[in-house]
Amino acid sequence: KEGFCPNFGLFSVTHEGRLAPNPNSAQLHASHLRLFHYLGRVAGKAVYEGILADLPFADYFLNFLLRKQNLVDDLMSLDPQLFDNLLFLKSPDCDVEDLCLTFSLDEEVMGQRVRRDLVPHGSQIEVTRANILSYIYHVADHKLNHSIQQQTLAFLRGFAELVRPDWLTMFNRRELFELIAGSAGAEGFDLVDLQQHVVYAGGYSADHKVIKMLWKVVGAFDRQQRAAFLSFITSCPKPPIMGFANLHPPLCIRMAEGEGGEGMLGLLGLRDIDRLPSASTCFNLLKLPPYRTKRALREKLCYAINAKAGFELS
Repeated sequence: KEGFCPNFGLFSVTHEGRLAPNPNSAQLHASHLRLFHYLGRVAGKAVYEGILADLPFADYFLNFLLRKQNLVDDLMSLDPQLFDNLLFLKSPDCDVEDLCLTFSLDEEVMGQRVRRDLVPHGSQIEVTRANILSYIYHVADHKLNHSIQQQTLAFLRGFAELVRPDWLTMFNRRELFELIAGSAGAEGFDLVDLQQHVVYAGGYSADHKVIKMLWKVVGAFDRQQRAAFLSFITSCPKPPIMGFANLHPPLCIRMAEGEGGEGMLGLLGLRDIDRLPSASTCFNLLKLPPYRTKRALREKLCYAINAKAGFELS
């Protein structure tokens, strides 16, 4: 998960919160291509095993997985402001010659401005009304294709070791996104479907008081809270594509012994359990203490899922 995190430097995040390779990854990691190859294998393994991963790839990066060339319209998924500015250059209201543009781009790399030619000797070629369409194409082509070409090819090599490229030809871009990262409706996952396929352990059952309180609390969650709840247990905020019957291993809720509610106040029912819920995401396991009140359960659960921790939380 750290490898896909934007803070690690291999991937960057778009305005939509989507992931795509960082064009400047080479400046941050000397072995960045080996890392991209490895992460491609990780993503391919997840797809091959039918495991959803919290990897919301950007549309223009998904096009690479589908072996499709990115075009000017795809720039919208990377930089909508740049896309609008390029379209404005075509309008009659724009006097291109007055902008003093050339077939080159100034980009910031590690705090320094670097000029890149879009075509050979591009910095010496002025943009005019006659070649404006060529300029727009080359800007989009550089941003979407050439700037991340090495990183993408390394990722694709790793991905193809687990998932043959021709297997993906049956999917469009939206379907591939859902195959990798899943999909959820406006209300999040189907709570009834989850209840029907959950497994209980450690003394819990569907009729247990704490479990009934849990489902009431989760049922009142909004979409964002439901996503955080599911991510806390499974590491993915979205449900399996074919429902929770296809989650392996099945989501399990096990009773965790409480701490801090024992003692005289606890025995009198005047003090609830202090321990927070915890999770083991590799087993899709929620360890839930037997809280005495719905209020305590909600407070502790919300704190836990918003802390974005699992094993180490207590």
